[in-house]
Amino acid sequence: MLVPDLKGQVALVTGGNRGIGRSVALALARQGATVCITGRNRETLASTAEELQAASPDSFWMACDVRDEKQQQAVFQEILKRHLRLDICVANAGEAALATATRTTLEDWRRDIDTNLTGLFITTTESLRIMMRRKSGYIIGIVSKAGTTAFVARASYCASKWGARGFLKCLAMEAEKSNVKVTALCPASVATDFQKNNPKGTDWMMASETVADAVLYLLSLEKNAYIDEWLISVWIKPEKPNPDQPSLIKPPG
Repeated sequence: MLVPDLKGQVALVTGGNRGIGRSVALALARQGATVCITGRNRETLASTAEELQAASPDSFWMACDVRDEKQQQAVFQEILKRHLRLDICVANAGEAALATATRTTLEDWRRDIDTNLTGLFITTTESLRIMMRRKSGYIIGIVSKAGTTAFVARASYCASKWGARGFLKCLAMEAEKSNVKVTALCPASVATDFQKNNPKGTDWMMASETVADAVLYLLSLEKNAYIDEWLISVWIKPEKPNPDQPSLIKPPG
């Protein structure tokens, strides 16, 4: 895999204290980027920041609820105060109610929409305004496969992710005029705490590091290459064939 040299670059990862966000933040720091992570849990933020600083000493964390515009604006102000620039934004913070459409409460709906759609809207537009000044940058929205297909028990989550995917496409059209790339990254099921109550378990899911590798790959592409949307599916190996069951597929020859 191509590995980008991110020395001198500044990155923001929302929801960077655990799961996919943590893996992405660590991957960026190990490639030399200074990384700011945000989230709501101060304890896990501080713990992850210690690991980040081992690879990238100027990395830091800020407690932030992405649903709150003022809290997010304070994060961007701090990034500019410390580093005067922002090169990479990974909008990753997310929520997911487990409910069918008719069993989704208004509280569930608002939490998913406010976090996954409105939160991403604030994060990415604030990032683009900064990047437009330098006419460079990369914005990656962690959308999920749920932004490309429907799941019966993820009604509000799918709605928020379909909206996020659509918004990122609109953002990309504006961003390209300023030499800023925008990608909707759509991984299927990832083995994180997010899936801890999945009745099928998590052994069959992809690792969060796989998503981090995808982010690094996007950042490693030469300037004239661009992936606007990337769906990463889970590869489920077929069961071993039964030797007593004749195959319907004949070998060649």
